[in-house]
Amino acid sequence: MNITILDDYFDTLRTLPCFRKLDGHTVTIWNDHVQDVDVLAERLRDTEVLVLIRERTQIRAPLIARLPKLRLISQRSVYPHIDIDACTAHGVIVSSNQHAGTPSYAAAELTWGLVLAAMRQIPQQMRALQAGNWQTGVGRTLRGRTLGIYGYGRIGAEVARYGAAFGMNVLVWAREASLQRARDDGWNTAPDKRAFFETCDVLSLHMRLVPATRGIVTAEDLGRMKPGALLVNTSRAGLVAPGALEAALQAGRPGMAAVDVYETEPLRDPQHPLLRLPNVVCTPHIGYVTEDEYETQFADVFDQIVSYAAGQPLHVVNPDVLVRETASIEPLILDLLEWIGPAGRPYDEVIDAWRTSCPRLPVWEEACARGYVVRHPARDGVAMVEVNAAGRARLQAGRA
Repeated sequence: MNITILDDYFDTLRTLPCFRKLDGHTVTIWNDHVQDVDVLAERLRDTEVLVLIRERTQIRAPLIARLPKLRLISQRSVYPHIDIDACTAHGVIVSSNQHAGTPSYAAAELTWGLVLAAMRQIPQQMRALQAGNWQTGVGRTLRGRTLGIYGYGRIGAEVARYGAAFGMNVLVWAREASLQRARDDGWNTAPDKRAFFETCDVLSLHMRLVPATRGIVTAEDLGRMKPGALLVNTSRAGLVAPGALEAALQAGRPGMAAVDVYETEPLRDPQHPLLRLPNVVCTPHIGYVTEDEYETQFADVFDQIVSYAAGQPLHVVNPDVLVRETASIEPLILDLLEWIGPAGRPYDEVIDAWRTSCPRLPVWEEACARGYVVRHPARDGVAMVEVNAAGRARLQAGRA
């Protein structure tokens, strides 16, 4: 299949061990980021499988409508950047493993790195030293201070454990079900949201961005924080009301912020307010960007492609498309078996013909998965395909 990977900024994926899962397929990797629909439509015109790196590129209806060969989008985690209804309408399967059993240790570790960097003013001290100055400002220790975890999922729970290891008092605020999990794990929970923001010395956000959580941190919330407090956001920029963090930092409550996520990414504007404030530590959304995390994530993403090619798609988030495909694909499978015929045909000829005539439906893959056809090893450079006994029986029954 023709597979395209978008937004692999450092050409990392081809260096991972899991990339071998795509052996035998034609893989195109784009290292830059574009969002222009015309450019994407041209780049993806022959793409059958699209691999996305998290939420870097928006996949909306106008683009999907211009990709007649696209049959599968494979990614990991949530998918607010994909128009699922448009994918279903155009027969495109979306596979996304959302519920991995382990937290993102990489994201939790970066969160803690930002906490240490901000509280000890590490970036500022480095810049001062590079400018020829010796020590500037005084940092703060963590032991004995209160760490607030807003949103108690897998990453938030891991960060809470880091805080406890550093001698911090952990305080959790979240929806009730998450609060109960935090209590079960032995953490204290805040009596209400107001007290939570007023109490915390370090407050770290760990929620998914959904309609209910967009702007959940308001200007009023931030204004209740201590002048010396630190807000950390390695989750999603949209959790904070637009412009509220910049205004709050300029007003002095909270006194510091550490940020890894932005409303518009990639952020290339050096004049962005957060990049200009001296009391903010900023990183370019690198929470999950480690070799180990990439191997874990893309092993899943590539497994979804392998399973799809075998006629057994995994982690399908729009199952309605499978129902429609099943109804549409049966007569085409019979046509394929009949076309291959008793003498068989060259493998390349079969693939080219059927992926061109039925770009949206995995006719060949389904015939393979059902055991109707067999591919023989290449002889004189030509691999042959023939219909086996099961395929002949299915063809006879279907044409009866």
